[in-house]
Amino acid sequence: MQNLISRLQKKGWGEKEIDKALDIIHNAKQLKTPENKFLERRIYWILLLIILVGDFTISVALMPVLVALNGALPYFIIIVLGLIFGFLFELVIRSIEHLERRHHIFLAFIIPLTLLVDFFIVSRISNNIARTLGLATSHNPVLISIVYAYSFAMPYIIYRFVFRIGYYAKA
Repeated sequence: MQNLISRLQKKGWGEKEIDKALDIIHNAKQLKTPENKFLERRIYWILLLIILVGDFTISVALMPVLVALNGALPYFIIIVLGLIFGFLFELVIRSIEHLERRHHIFLAFIIPLTLLVDFFIVSRISNNIARTLGLATSHNPVLISIVYAYSFAMPYIIYRFVFRIGYYAKA
């Protein structure tokens, strides 16, 4: 709440206007239905699960690309997909109003870690498949993982630290 108060003060709001706005927010929170409260508490974990499943699906879908292509093209494809899905993730996270700093810290830790593991495993499997098929394609699993995780994180980093958009709650 203190973050909201300081932002409103910077915009030139008076004490009465700020108190009225805080009362409206407080009353709105009190009047939420039990179903709405239930969904708000669960949406974070549902979103996390969807993101993890989606990223695993992306990594598995990229396996034929990693098996068939060599050189810079697979990295370009991975960067583009990472940026696209990272931007979608950023939009969704930004639209969930009740997330606090601890939620963002947890997401900032668990998502890249999971991405690194997923892409590392898929890259190793694609290298084994290529070797079994007698293809000359081989990719560094660590580099593939880092490229995707970095690409995925870039939209968050740009919004949060370059544009300095202060929409995250401070708890």
